[in-house]
Amino acid sequence: MTSLCGKAMLCADTKTRDLGARPLAQRKLSGENRLGFGDFDPTSNKIKVMTMKVSKGLEFPVVALPGVGDMPAAGKNEKEAARVFYLAATRATQMLVMGVGGDGGLGRRLHE
Repeated sequence: MTSLCGKAMLCADTKTRDLGARPLAQRKLSGENRLGFGDFDPTSNKIKVMTMKVSKGLEFPVVALPGVGDMPAAGKNEKEAARVFYLAATRATQMLVMGVGGDGGLGRRLHE
């Protein structure tokens, strides 16, 4: 089995985080849902699942950013969403995977 240490799924909000953790469990992949800035084991053999904001100060070899194309959420500030996206994207040290389909402002810009 491939090591999961060093892999993270960084989500724009808690709803996406919770939705993202489900497919991991369905595929029998170990995930660690980090709910806040508290302690967690960065060396555990689990995929770290957290919001983009909670990832500040952390780095992972492989980072997945689901739902980028839906950013910002309705009624949210596009500049703030871009800032948080940049924060999350720079957490990857080797590979960055993004889901860019969607109708949000960032999704439209990524498809231009």
